Amino acid sequence: MIIERSTLVFVTVVASLVAGWAAWAAARSGHDAVTVGSLVYGAVAALLAKVFGGSAVGVIVRSLLLLAGGVLGTVASLLLHCGASIRLTPTTF
Repeated sequence: MIIERSTLVFVTVVASLVAGWAAWAAARSGHDAVTVGSLVYGAVAALLAKVFGGSAVGVIVRSLLLLAGGVLGTVASLLLHCGASIRLTPTTF
């Protein structure tokens, strides 16, 4: 079954808000905000997609791409720290 466009927008907005809150909470507690936000986004979006009767494959793929971006960002940060003594830290303001 295919989800209507308005329902897909609703799912995306709700999942983004929940993931944003989770990323903010993760950053405040010293964890990787991008990875936590991506995982929460994928879980919430997939759950809402299944609740509304659609296929969760699209949102799971989107969340996996976000997670891959978070992992690549973390690896780049570690390489910058080791190679050039540049340390990237998340800010909470």
